[in-house]
Amino acid sequence: MSRMYGLIGKMVAQPGTRDNLASILLNNTDAGMPGCLSYIVAKDPRDADALWITEVWDSAESHRASLTLPAVRAAIAKGRSLIASFGDSVENVPLGGIGLATQAGAAIERMNPQGLSTPTGYSHVVATRGGRTIYIAGQVALDAQGRLVGPGDLAAQTRQVFLNLETALKAAGASFKDVVKTNYYLRDASQLAVVRDIRSNYFKSDLPASTLIEVPRLAQTDFLIEIEVIAVV
Repeated sequence: MSRMYGLIGKMVAQPGTRDNLASILLNNTDAGMPGCLSYIVAKDPRDADALWITEVWDSAESHRASLTLPAVRAAIAKGRSLIASFGDSVENVPLGGIGLATQAGAAIERMNPQGLSTPTGYSHVVATRGGRTIYIAGQVALDAQGRLVGPGDLAAQTRQVFLNLETALKAAGASFKDVVKTNYYLRDASQLAVVRDIRSNYFKSDLPASTLIEVPRLAQTDFLIEIEVIAVV
């Protein structure tokens, strides 16, 4: 996992406009900034026109990407006329603290307590501390163009589903090793061995908690399997 990225900087507003500038900077957070772990705008009690902005990101790449977001660009454009100057600024590498995960990311513990049966390809208990939780919607065997892959073929559909999950996890800065919970929905649970064989290519040593349910049908009658996952990074 990439190390966290921090930035602390001073911004000086035009006389009498500090509150307006602060409002613009804070309103921007309503749009959401992927990868932002902390964003604080504070008044400088020693300078009636100064603000300090403290940011923590999951990576420097996420910070750079945020500068291209429409909401961020709009805030910059709106607030530019209120800025008189910029003061000291320092980049840093946050290690952790209250409200932040440690440098290593989330702490994930997978357990199979005595008194429970030996699991096959999953963990009975997964406990997490810190980090960021990612929820991936149930994925079915549709390709990027929305076409069904493998009509009537559970193996082909399962492979496509895992490819879709891989794409979704990667977009959120995660991988299968970060998955802590999986839910499988199968039209025919007697074919579980087919799913297990393909699943073993993605889940090796870091096994999530898991639930499997046989269902009479899915969103479309041609869907044979749907899988949703939760990850923590």
